[in-house]
Amino acid sequence: MLRNEVEKITGLTRKAIEYYEKKGLINPSKTENGYREYSESDVEKLQKISVYRKLGLSISEIKSLDSGHSIGSLVREKEIKLTNQNKKNELLNKLASGVGIEEIEEAISVLELNDSVYDRLERAFPGYLGQVFFSAYKPFLEEPLNEENTKYFEEYISFMDSLPTLDLSKEEIEYIEKVSSEITVDMLDEVNRNKVEAINNVENWLADNQNKIDEYEAYKANEEYKNSYLKSIDDKLKRYMQDNNYYTVPVDLLRKISPSYNEYYKNLLIANEKYIDLKNNAKN
Repeated sequence: MLRNEVEKITGLTRKAIEYYEKKGLINPSKTENGYREYSESDVEKLQKISVYRKLGLSISEIKSLDSGHSIGSLVREKEIKLTNQNKKNELLNKLASGVGIEEIEEAISVLELNDSVYDRLERAFPGYLGQVFFSAYKPFLEEPLNEENTKYFEEYISFMDSLPTLDLSKEEIEYIEKVSSEITVDMLDEVNRNKVEAINNVENWLADNQNKIDEYEAYKANEEYKNSYLKSIDDKLKRYMQDNNYYTVPVDLLRKISPSYNEYYKNLLIANEKYIDLKNNAKN
């Protein structure tokens, strides 16, 4: 269909449609007479773009949806950034009420630390996976850096910048985005709070959740799981961690950066040993 028809259907102006073409969001064909010919797909996409723009999405954010990001991942990313912006607004209010510059600068350094870690994790593990990693580390990144752990933080950033991006197939990415589409940052945070609580009280947690553990082990042993995208993604993630020394370099650096994460990690190792003992006892 011609552009005047598209304008009527979408409610967009000629300039808006031309702008989205220029930005590469749509690519209509041309007739022999040189007129642009818009397909049904072009019109549908323009209608979506119109809605996205009304909801405050930038052109780059809309493009990210075309390149594999889901709306769910984009919403979580905006939630993470909004949380940091709200904290900055709180600091501005404190500054206005007379709080000292040193205290404000210390709080800013924590926010910058969070931003830096999130950016690196999101690059190495795009979309939902990076957000899961960040949500897991976030509770332990509330401590300001001193002279010693600043050095370790710089090493961490340098190492993370050298990591390749986790290689997943288009189908695996689509699977992740589909199953995570309705998961919010608050939900991820709650999962991690429960996980930390479980690690700190592992014996009680194992006793209270024995049935769930048995169901989980049974699921991982069946053919449905072995032939699933979930298993494929899990295997790739484990190989990625091993091949890139993730557990021996960045995790060790995080332990040096954050005393609370170091304490949590020690408890995690103890919990893992108790879980293995439980499995071995069940077999005997």
